[in-house]
Parts: sequence; structure tokens; C-alpha cells
Amino acid sequence: MDSENPVFNEVKECFGQQISSLALSEAIEFTSAHPEKQYLSFSIQIPVVDALAVLEQNADSKSFQYYWEKPSNGFAIAAGGSLERIQTTGKNRFRESSDQGKELLSKVYHISNVKHHLASVHLLGGFSFFDHNIGQEWRSFGAGSFNLPEWVLVKDGKFTVLTITKKIEPGVDNQQIYQSYLSTLDRLDSICDASSYHVESKQSFNSKIDIPGIDSEAYKQWVHSVENATDLIKSKAFKKIVLARELKVKLQSHVSDTRILNHLRNQYPDCYSFLIRQDGESSFIGSTPERLASFHEREVLTEGLAGSISRGKTASEDAVLEHELLHSQKDLSEHAFVLDAIEENLQRYSDVFEYPVSPGIKKLSNVQHLYTPVHAKIKKGVSRTEVLSRLHPTPAVGGYPRDAAMPFINKLEHFDRGWYAAPIGWINAHGEGEFVVAIRSALIKTNEVRFFAGCGIVEDSNPQKEWDETNLKFIPMLTALEHARK
Repeated sequence: MDSENPVFNEVKECFGQQISSLALSEAIEFTSAHPEKQYLSFSIQIPVVDALAVLEQNADSKSFQYYWEKPSNGFAIAAGGSLERIQTTGKNRFRESSDQGKELLSKVYHISNVKHHLASVHLLGGFSFFDHNIGQEWRSFGAGSFNLPEWVLVKDGKFTVLTITKKIEPGVDNQQIYQSYLSTLDRLDSICDASSYHVESKQSFNSKIDIPGIDSEAYKQWVHSVENATDLIKSKAFKKIVLARELKVKLQSHVSDTRILNHLRNQYPDCYSFLIRQDGESSFIGSTPERLASFHEREVLTEGLAGSISRGKTASEDAVLEHELLHSQKDLSEHAFVLDAIEENLQRYSDVFEYPVSPGIKKLSNVQHLYTPVHAKIKKGVSRTEVLSRLHPTPAVGGYPRDAAMPFINKLEHFDRGWYAAPIGWINAHGEGEFVVAIRSALIKTNEVRFFAGCGIVEDSNPQKEWDETNLKFIPMLTALEHARK
């Protein structure tokens, strides 16, 4: 370690003063007297670092890794290692995740001198789209999965906090625990010190990007699915269904997921860029514009995001397209389904429920969406996972009415959604958290990347136009893959 350019010297000095003080002895004494406390967690402020760079320097790890960032908010998370993992499946997976999460957090004894709401133990993960997740390519992710990480770094503007958690083994003394923390700090020091970073050489991997045309079998399947969906809508089976496509890109060599993410976060600073690795075999990444819910005490923020159109090449063309979207009955109808569903599913759990009368526009670099923010204040006793279970899936990724449309998705699509369009995010011991809808995403394997894109089908949907819309939605991820090999 370069002693002339340290990142954590002051941190370790402060850590040493605190962790070797009476606080540690009291913590060990407390955990010994309370066997239900199996983990000791310590939070400390550190210098500002780049969360993605930290994860990239630790990229050889075969254990759980996590990244989350919304650059426009100055907020980011990086985490590694898994001390314990919650796994659930079936129709009660949200409730079971909540119950097991509370039980797991109750096992942690946390000490810190940092008075900040993010100086806390975090659980990181998410859910699959459907209640059961049995596809082989998604097997390591499961239907519901949250990890208690060994270390988690949270950056909020110019404030950065590091939380390290250790399992307390019976018979381990203070000095051993102290050395264990110092060992982790030393390792994190080396991966947080930019002066010692290993810079990855430019990649020149081979990939075959073959986007099917209108003469392909994939297009014929798509037309058949959309026509079946519109027939079902006309027969009053449901009012809307979201159908998605999977695009496979074969790889002849390794592709860096963090390299792809660096491009995505720079191109889409208003989106949530994310990465989840359950093991060293695959990673789920993306940059989604859609927040499902954020929680602060009893306050809940969610949004309706449905109805889209391309961006213009000039300011005038962009304004014309925006006007067209704001007056498109098809898109306004699709957007209204989303807001109706949010209100239907959330209002009865809320003391306050409010949103603007008319939608606005959320502009991304290649597409613009109809957008309506929603604010609610949930009633006492309502859990955050209960809110998530009511919101997922929104009509923007599922259908409307939800219970009527959902069973037809698997019948009309030709792939396993896995965690695509599902809720992923984080929650901490203070009950704060945020979850997004994992669209604009990809599953990266050793020899292939699977991209996903979907669109809402209503009664007057045109298969060709919906095909073109999904092609438009593939562009951000495909462009990021191209960037990663330059």
C-alpha cells in the first residue's frame, strides 16, 4: 500500500480508536450475552470514491456483488461478499422476504459514531418477475433474494459511509475481531485508492449482433403474439398486456459488465444503473428510467411511466414529437391504465395519495416517456414489502387488469423473463430503501448476453409499430455493448 497516498489512513486511525475501545468490548460482551446477535457491524465515514470503480477493482470476486447508482442524484452503492442470503419463492415471497429480513437485521449489533441515516446495515437484492423462477439461466438468482453484504459503501453527494459486518463466531476474542476488521479495511483501502488502480486494457471481444428483420421467424412469432393479444382484448379478457422480446448476442470472449455500466451511467444520468452478481457465472445489469417505489419513514414515492416516442434530431423535431406523445390517445390510454392500477393497489394502504392531473414528459437520450409522479403516505402497520407486492407488476410491464392479463404473458412470450421488469433494490435497518423496475436490462453469461425489451399492447396496437418500438428500446444496451469493446 502506498503510504504517501493513503485513502484510509485517517479512517483506520479513527477506526482503531473506536473499535479497540470500550465500545468493542461492550459490543462483544453484549453479543456474548445475547446469542441471537450473530453479526457485528461498524459504520464509518470515508473519503469520496467512485462506487463503480471500487467494484471494478474487486471484479475477480466469485461471491455476491452489487452496484446501484443514479448519477443525477449523486447517489451510489457498491457492496461485496454475502454473510447471509434470504431466498424466497411462491405467492408469499414478498411477505416472507420481509419477515426473514427483519429477523436477519435483528441478528446484527451495529456500532457507529456517524450520525447519518445511511450509516446502517443494508439488505440488497430483488425479485423475479413471476412468483416462481425455474429457468436454468436464472437459477442462481431465484424468485426472491436479498443478501447481507460483508461490506457496503454508500455515497450520497459528498458524503460516503462504509459499513463492514462480520459474523461473530463463538469463542472469538476482541483482538481477533479487531484484526479481522483491519484486514477488510486494508483490502478495501487497496481497491479504493485510485493511485493503485489496475486499468483494464481495451477489450476486443467478438460478438455477433444479429437483430432479426421482418422476414425472420422471430418477427412472425411476434406478429402472432400481438394479434392474439389484441384478439383477447377485443374479447374483453383484459384491457392491456405488455409483451417483451429477448435478443441473444453470442460472445466469443469475456465482456466486462462494469465497462458497459460506465457507458450507461454516463449516457443516462437520470436513470438507475445497477448490477447484481449472485456468483461468478452471471450478472444482471441495466439502466432503468422507472422507479417502482422509494421509502422514507412512511413516505412513499412512485410513478407512472408508460407511453413512449423517439427523440428528435433537432429541438423543433423533439418538440413536435413531445406534442404528439402528449396528445396520443393510444399512449394516454396506456398511461392511464398505469395510474389507475397504482391508485387501485395503493390508495387503500395510504393516508395520503396524490399525483398531478396531467402527465408530463421524461426525456432520455433516445426516447421520451409520459411520466406522472405519485406521492403516498402509508398507514401505520403497512410494511414496505406489502407496498411492493401491490405495485408489482405495474401495467407498464404486466398488464391491466393485472390478475386477468398476467397468466397470458407466458403463453404469448417465447422466453423466461427471470428478473427482467421485476423489482430490484435495497432496504436498510432504518426502513429506508428504493426499488426500481428492471427494464433496459441484460443478463450477461460467459458466452452470451441476453437483452430484453417490451411494449404495451392495447386494442388498436399495430404489430409492426410495436416491433419497431422494442427495437428502439434495445438501442441503449446494444450501444453500451458496442462501447465496451472499443
